[in-house]
Amino acid sequence: MIYKQTKLKIVDNSGAKILKIFHLLKYSSSQNYSQSGELVLGSIIKYKVNKKVSKKQIYKALVITSKRNIFRKNGIFVKFDENRGILVDTQKLVGTRIFGPVSKEVKRSAHIRLLASTKKLI
Repeated sequence: MIYKQTKLKIVDNSGAKILKIFHLLKYSSSQNYSQSGELVLGSIIKYKVNKKVSKKQIYKALVITSKRNIFRKNGIFVKFDENRGILVDTQKLVGTRIFGPVSKEVKRSAHIRLLASTKKLI
């Protein structure tokens, strides 16, 4: 589960390293958290020098993995090491590559076009 003030590790080649979340774009009134495959809004805390982004810029991010258990219909639950995300511009990714695993929930969500636009999924 991703709450406000959570830090996301950014795993694309946009230049951002850590994003601090301050708004959850899609959640219901009963849930005050976000899960894998949902968009969040945040500010860049750490970044690589001479890249596309800089500190304190505001970006949307797509959460691709989370530490919290993801329960599937077949009874299996999946858990990742850290909260990870990728930066998203209005309709496209900021970076061109994604490093690391992407959960099936993200691949089956409405944001599959964003993932298909990358050159290489590792």
